[in-house]
Amino acid sequence: MRVLYCSQDYSPHDHRFLSALSNTEHQIYWLRLENRRRNLEVRPLPESVHQVTWRTGDEKVHWWQYLGLAGRFRKVLNAIQPDLVHAGPIQPVSVLPAMVGFHPLVSMSWGFDILQDATRNSFWKWVTGFVLHRTDRLFCDCQAVKKKVVGWGFPERKITVFPWGVDLTVFKPDVSKKKIGEAIIFLSTRSWEPRYGLDVALKGFASAVREKPNLRLVMLSDGSQAGWIHNFIRENQLEQHVELRGQIGNDSLSDIYHQAHIYLSASHVDGSSVALMEALACGTPALVSDIPSNLEWVKDGAEGWVFKDGDTADLARVMVHIASHPELIHEASLMARKKAQQNADWNKNVALLLDGYKRAMKEVVE
Repeated sequence: MRVLYCSQDYSPHDHRFLSALSNTEHQIYWLRLENRRRNLEVRPLPESVHQVTWRTGDEKVHWWQYLGLAGRFRKVLNAIQPDLVHAGPIQPVSVLPAMVGFHPLVSMSWGFDILQDATRNSFWKWVTGFVLHRTDRLFCDCQAVKKKVVGWGFPERKITVFPWGVDLTVFKPDVSKKKIGEAIIFLSTRSWEPRYGLDVALKGFASAVREKPNLRLVMLSDGSQAGWIHNFIRENQLEQHVELRGQIGNDSLSDIYHQAHIYLSASHVDGSSVALMEALACGTPALVSDIPSNLEWVKDGAEGWVFKDGDTADLARVMVHIASHPELIHEASLMARKKAQQNADWNKNVALLLDGYKRAMKEVVE
C-alpha cells in the first residue's frame, strides 16, 4: 500500500521510522511540515522513500497558516492517493489530515505533545481533542502517554504502544571502556530546553561536586538555554568538571555512551526516551527524574537510580551516593543491558508498527 508519513521536521526518530518502512513492500512518501535548519539529522533519506514537495517556505509554521496548508495538503493527497496517513506530533502535524477528513489516519504521539502541549491552553486542548476524534489508530511509546490519551476519551482498543527502540547490534556494551578510574563521568544528551531540566541537572551536579570533586559531567547538544548554561558553569567555577561537546553525529553516539559511567536525565516531561534506551543498551546505567515514563525503564537500584523530579538536593544526594559506592555501577550496567534487550529492540518493535497499520485499515472498513 501507499503510506504518507508526515512529520514536523527531520530528526533521528524520523530517519528510524522511514528506514524501517523503506524495508517493507509498501510505497513510502514523506511530507515535512517545516525545515528550521537545525541539523537534527544529517543522514540522507532512504533511497526508496519519496519526499513530497508541497510548500515554498521552510520556516516555522503558525496556526493562522493552517487553512491555506490544508488546501495544499488535500492536493498532495489527490496526487499520491495514499492508502494510509501516518502523522505526528499530534498538534502541529496530525491536525492537517484531520482537517481534511482523511481516513485511515494513524496519529503518533511524540510524548511531549500529549504530556505537555495538549493542556498548554484552551486552543491546544481543542486541537488535541479534534485530532483524537478523527484518528483511527494512535501510536504511543509508553504507558504514561496511553493513560493520558484514554483520559481524553480515546478508545483503548485503538491504541498501539511500542517503544521506538534502538538497534541492539549498534548500541551494545563495550566492557573495555567501562573501567572506573579516578573520575566518575555523568552524561547528558538532552536538548538545552526547559522541559528537559538542564538547570536541575547542573545545580544538582554543582552541589554534588563540592562533596565529591572526582565527578565529571559531559553535556551534548545545544538549545535556547545555552546562555544560562554557560553562565552557570562559569559563575560556579565548573570549567574543570563540565565538558560541553555540542552536537555530535549519530555514528559517534555509542562511543559517547561507553565513555560515560552514568547517563543523566532530569527531564520534566518525556515519553520513552530513545537516548535513555540507547544508554541502557550500551550498558550505561541511568540516573533519571521520577516522571512516569522514566520509571517504565529504570527501577531505583536496578537499571540505575531515580531522584525526585525538579529536586536538586535529591539529585545531588544520589550522585554522592553513586560516587561513594562505585562498585554498584557494574551490576547496574548488567541490568541496564538486560532491560534494553527485553523491551527496546527496534527490530522487534517495528512489527508492532506494521500491525498497527493493518489494524487501522481494518477498523476503517468496519
